[in-house]
Amino acid sequence: MVAILGTLGFRPESLIPTIKSCEGVTKVVVFISPHQNSKAAAAKVKEFCDALEIELNIVTISDAFDLLRISERIQDDVLELKKQGEEIAVFNIAGGTRVMSAAALLVCIIEGLNAVYVHDDTGAEIPLPSLHIRYSDVLTEMERQVLMFLLSHPDTEFSQRDIAEGMKLHKATINHHVKTLLDKGAVRLIPRKGDKRAKVVKADESMRLLLR
Repeated sequence: MVAILGTLGFRPESLIPTIKSCEGVTKVVVFISPHQNSKAAAAKVKEFCDALEIELNIVTISDAFDLLRISERIQDDVLELKKQGEEIAVFNIAGGTRVMSAAALLVCIIEGLNAVYVHDDTGAEIPLPSLHIRYSDVLTEMERQVLMFLLSHPDTEFSQRDIAEGMKLHKATINHHVKTLLDKGAVRLIPRKGDKRAKVVKADESMRLLLR
Protein backbone atom coordinates (compact mmCIF):
# COMPACT_ATOMS: atom_id res chain seq x y z
CA MET A 1 0.00 0.00 0.00
CA VAL A 2 1.57 3.26 -1.16
CA ALA A 3 0.19 6.68 -0.25
CA ILE A 4 1.02 10.20 -1.34
CA LEU A 5 -0.16 13.38 0.36
CA GLY A 6 -0.51 16.91 -0.88
CA THR A 7 -1.73 20.38 -0.10
CA LEU A 8 -4.03 21.63 -2.85
CA GLY A 9 -5.02 25.15 -3.81
CA PHE A 10 -6.91 26.19 -6.95
CA ARG A 11 -4.81 24.27 -9.49
CA PRO A 12 -5.15 20.47 -9.79
CA GLU A 13 -2.09 20.64 -12.08
CA SER A 14 0.04 21.28 -8.98
CA LEU A 15 -0.71 17.78 -7.66
CA ILE A 16 -1.53 15.52 -10.61
CA PRO A 17 2.12 15.24 -11.84
CA THR A 18 3.05 13.70 -8.49
CA ILE A 19 0.25 11.15 -8.75
CA LYS A 20 1.48 10.28 -12.26
CA SER A 21 5.11 9.93 -11.22
CA CYS A 22 4.53 7.77 -8.16
CA GLU A 23 4.61 4.04 -8.95
CA GLY A 24 2.11 1.75 -7.26
CA VAL A 25 0.19 4.51 -5.51
CA THR A 26 -3.05 3.22 -3.94
CA LYS A 27 -4.13 6.21 -1.86
CA VAL A 28 -3.96 9.99 -2.14
CA VAL A 29 -4.72 12.36 0.74
CA VAL A 30 -5.20 16.04 -0.10
CA PHE A 31 -5.57 18.95 2.30
CA ILE A 32 -7.65 21.88 1.06
CA SER A 33 -9.21 25.10 2.35
CA PRO A 34 -13.01 25.60 2.36
CA HIS A 35 -12.71 27.92 -0.66
CA GLN A 36 -14.93 26.88 -3.58
CA ASN A 37 -12.00 26.98 -6.00
CA SER A 38 -10.09 24.53 -3.80
CA LYS A 39 -13.10 22.23 -3.72
CA ALA A 40 -13.34 22.44 -7.51
CA ALA A 41 -9.65 21.58 -7.85
CA ALA A 42 -10.13 18.62 -5.50
CA ALA A 43 -13.03 17.43 -7.67
CA LYS A 44 -10.71 17.43 -10.69
CA VAL A 45 -8.13 15.43 -8.78
CA LYS A 46 -10.87 12.99 -7.79
CA GLU A 47 -11.82 12.48 -11.43
CA PHE A 48 -8.18 11.70 -12.20
CA CYS A 49 -7.85 9.28 -9.25
CA ASP A 50 -11.15 7.57 -10.03
CA ALA A 51 -9.96 6.87 -13.57
CA LEU A 52 -6.89 5.12 -12.12
CA GLU A 53 -8.87 3.41 -9.34
CA ILE A 54 -6.88 5.25 -6.68
CA GLU A 55 -8.54 6.02 -3.35
CA LEU A 56 -8.75 9.76 -2.64
CA ASN A 57 -9.29 11.29 0.80
CA ILE A 58 -10.08 15.00 0.82
CA VAL A 59 -9.41 16.76 4.13
CA THR A 60 -10.84 20.27 4.48
CA ILE A 61 -8.87 22.55 6.82
CA SER A 62 -11.35 25.04 8.29
CA ASP A 63 -8.68 27.65 9.12
CA ALA A 64 -6.02 27.54 6.42
CA PHE A 65 -3.93 30.22 8.18
CA ASP A 66 -3.28 28.62 11.59
CA LEU A 67 0.17 27.04 11.22
CA LEU A 68 0.19 24.93 14.37
CA ARG A 69 -3.37 23.61 14.03
CA ILE A 70 -2.81 22.76 10.35
CA SER A 71 0.44 20.98 11.25
CA GLU A 72 -1.32 18.94 13.91
CA ARG A 73 -4.12 17.98 11.52
CA ILE A 74 -1.69 16.93 8.81
CA GLN A 75 0.45 15.05 11.31
CA ASP A 76 -2.68 13.19 12.50
CA ASP A 77 -3.10 11.73 9.02
CA VAL A 78 0.60 10.95 8.64
CA LEU A 79 0.67 9.08 11.95
CA GLU A 80 -2.54 7.21 11.12
CA LEU A 81 -1.17 6.11 7.74
CA LYS A 82 2.00 4.86 9.41
CA LYS A 83 -0.08 3.04 12.02
CA GLN A 84 -1.99 1.31 9.21
CA GLY A 85 1.29 0.19 7.64
CA GLU A 86 1.00 2.49 4.62
CA GLU A 87 4.19 3.51 2.86
CA ILE A 88 4.17 7.28 2.44
CA ALA A 89 6.04 7.83 -0.80
CA VAL A 90 6.03 11.62 -0.97
CA PHE A 91 4.30 14.80 0.18
CA ASN A 92 3.51 17.41 -2.49
CA ILE A 93 3.48 20.89 -0.91
CA ALA A 94 2.88 22.85 -4.13
CA GLY A 95 -0.70 23.98 -3.47
CA GLY A 96 -2.86 25.59 -0.80
CA THR A 97 -2.19 28.71 1.22
CA ARG A 98 1.41 29.56 2.00
CA VAL A 99 0.74 28.72 5.63
CA MET A 100 -0.71 25.34 4.65
CA SER A 101 2.34 24.53 2.50
CA ALA A 102 4.65 25.66 5.31
CA ALA A 103 2.76 23.44 7.79
CA ALA A 104 3.08 20.47 5.44
CA LEU A 105 6.83 21.05 5.04
CA LEU A 106 7.19 21.32 8.82
CA VAL A 107 5.51 17.94 9.26
CA CYS A 108 7.74 16.46 6.53
CA ILE A 109 10.82 17.67 8.41
CA ILE A 110 9.59 16.37 11.76
CA GLU A 111 8.51 12.99 10.39
CA GLY A 112 11.35 12.55 7.88
CA LEU A 113 9.14 12.43 4.77
CA ASN A 114 10.09 13.07 1.15
CA ALA A 115 8.69 16.37 -0.10
CA VAL A 116 8.23 17.80 -3.61
CA TYR A 117 6.64 20.76 -5.33
CA VAL A 118 5.55 21.27 -8.91
CA HIS A 119 6.87 24.28 -10.83
CA ASP A 120 4.00 26.61 -11.81
CA ASP A 121 5.39 27.38 -15.28
CA THR A 122 7.07 24.17 -16.40
CA GLY A 123 5.01 21.60 -14.49
CA ALA A 124 8.27 19.91 -13.48
CA GLU A 125 8.24 18.00 -10.21
CA ILE A 126 11.09 19.22 -8.00
CA PRO A 127 12.25 17.22 -4.95
CA LEU A 128 13.01 19.12 -1.77
CA PRO A 129 15.89 18.13 0.53
CA SER A 130 14.87 16.10 3.56
CA LEU A 131 16.88 14.99 6.58
CA HIS A 132 14.92 11.73 6.89
CA ILE A 133 14.97 11.61 10.68
CA ARG A 134 12.18 11.86 13.22
CA TYR A 135 13.05 14.86 15.34
CA SER A 136 11.16 13.44 18.31
CA ASP A 137 13.85 10.74 18.49
CA VAL A 138 16.40 13.33 19.65
CA LEU A 139 14.50 13.67 22.94
CA THR A 140 15.04 11.34 25.87
CA GLU A 141 12.03 10.00 27.74
CA MET A 142 12.67 12.35 30.68
CA GLU A 143 13.02 15.35 28.35
CA ARG A 144 9.68 14.41 26.82
CA GLN A 145 8.13 14.26 30.29
CA VAL A 146 9.45 17.71 31.19
CA LEU A 147 8.08 19.15 27.94
CA MET A 148 4.72 17.47 28.48
CA PHE A 149 4.57 18.91 32.01
CA LEU A 150 5.26 22.43 30.74
CA LEU A 151 2.81 22.16 27.83
CA SER A 152 0.07 20.80 30.07
CA HIS A 153 0.25 24.07 32.06
CA PRO A 154 0.64 26.65 29.25
CA ASP A 155 -0.46 29.65 31.34
CA THR A 156 1.72 28.90 34.38
CA GLU A 157 5.23 30.25 34.92
CA PHE A 158 7.57 27.53 36.17
CA SER A 159 11.07 27.98 37.52
CA GLN A 160 13.25 24.90 37.49
CA ARG A 161 12.45 24.45 41.19
CA ASP A 162 8.73 24.67 40.39
CA ILE A 163 9.09 21.96 37.75
CA ALA A 164 10.94 19.71 40.21
CA GLU A 165 8.20 20.17 42.80
CA GLY A 166 5.43 19.68 40.25
CA MET A 167 6.98 16.51 38.87
CA LYS A 168 8.10 15.31 42.32
CA LEU A 169 11.70 14.98 41.23
CA HIS A 170 15.00 16.23 42.63
CA LYS A 171 15.88 19.76 41.52
CA ALA A 172 19.32 18.64 40.30
CA THR A 173 17.63 16.11 38.01
CA ILE A 174 15.37 18.78 36.53
CA ASN A 175 18.26 21.24 36.19
CA HIS A 176 20.15 18.65 34.12
CA HIS A 177 17.26 17.91 31.79
CA VAL A 178 16.31 21.57 31.39
CA LYS A 179 19.92 22.29 30.39
CA THR A 180 19.84 19.60 27.70
CA LEU A 181 16.49 20.92 26.46
CA LEU A 182 17.97 24.42 26.29
CA ASP A 183 20.94 23.06 24.32
CA LYS A 184 18.51 21.40 21.88
CA GLY A 185 16.45 24.57 21.51
CA ALA A 186 13.31 22.88 22.86
CA VAL A 187 12.80 25.39 25.70
CA ARG A 188 13.98 28.85 26.56
CA LEU A 189 14.45 30.90 29.72
CA ILE A 190 12.43 34.10 29.97
CA PRO A 191 12.04 36.72 32.75
CA ARG A 192 9.26 36.09 35.23
CA LYS A 193 6.45 38.63 35.08
CA GLY A 194 7.03 41.28 37.72
CA ASP A 195 10.57 40.09 38.48
CA LYS A 196 12.95 40.32 35.54
CA ARG A 197 15.79 38.85 37.61
CA ALA A 198 13.97 35.53 38.03
CA LYS A 199 13.83 33.16 35.06
CA VAL A 200 11.09 30.73 34.11
CA VAL A 201 11.25 27.83 31.66
CA LYS A 202 9.06 28.17 28.58
CA ALA A 203 8.34 25.55 25.93
CA ASP A 204 6.94 26.73 22.61
CA GLU A 205 3.53 25.27 21.80
CA SER A 206 4.95 23.87 18.57
CA MET A 207 6.87 21.33 20.67
CA ARG A 208 3.58 19.43 20.86
CA LEU A 209 4.36 18.16 17.37
CA LEU A 210 7.38 16.28 18.74
CA LEU A 211 5.46 14.58 21.53
CA ARG A 212 2.74 12.84 19.55
